[in-house]
Amino acid sequence: MDNVNIEYLAGLCASIGQPNTSHGGTPYITVPDGYRVHYLERLLPTPVRKRAEVIVTDTDSFIFYTKKHGSLDDCTVYAAIDSEKSYFNLVGVINDHGADKAQWRDHRCTFEPKQAVEWKRWLGKNKMTFSQADFATWLEDNLPDIASVPGMPSGTDILSMALGFEANADKRLRSKINLQNGGVQFEFVEDEDKDTRTKMQVFERFTLGLPVFDGSGNAYPLEARLKYREKEGKVTFWYELIRPDRVFKTAVTDELSRIKEGTGFPIISGIPGDNN
Repeated sequence: MDNVNIEYLAGLCASIGQPNTSHGGTPYITVPDGYRVHYLERLLPTPVRKRAEVIVTDTDSFIFYTKKHGSLDDCTVYAAIDSEKSYFNLVGVINDHGADKAQWRDHRCTFEPKQAVEWKRWLGKNKMTFSQADFATWLEDNLPDIASVPGMPSGTDILSMALGFEANADKRLRSKINLQNGGVQFEFVEDEDKDTRTKMQVFERFTLGLPVFDGSGNAYPLEARLKYREKEGKVTFWYELIRPDRVFKTAVTDELSRIKEGTGFPIISGIPGDNN
């Protein structure tokens, strides 16, 4: 073995002696030029500091985790909200930069709330057309979501309308009359014989009572317009939700109030960016 290799091995052995300790408490060793520093934190019984990327799906879990690990000096909650797209996301940076000190910003709890099944169902079918029979089935399947609001049809009224749709599904629409209460009276016939004529009322609007987030326990009123189109005696129906973005925004505001009250941490509109 030549002298160059002997000197290299001697330097390598000398460098891998007792590990050094960084200012943050992480042990490390160095090797000769051309080699990187090797940190040995993974060999310690416990890490030298906290770091994690946690995802939770309900408000109580977000409050619990951020309050357990965060402090008023170091924890900041960032809120990304798009009410038109029903989007709501929070990131709690547990070790965020302080007023007079820098932090690593790599201990984070992300809140990705699950939307309630009822909210997703009604938004998913918003403005989609139904045949008369299919619309009757849709109303019956989702009857518990109808809210009892003064001046609006009750769940019983909507059920009666749905049963009327079913009973007249194979009949032809003969006429319709606008009523003073804002609804419409339909007249269906099997033929032109008066004995086969059936009248029923169709409501112009109805109100839903929907939870927005899974497990929140709050149901929010949301109005819907009932729309229809007649062609050759057959009627298709659909509904149009009236400003669901406002309802979503109200639900988000309620969740943010719970989080602020439960943690005391500041909430900033935006995203935290990378860990630098």
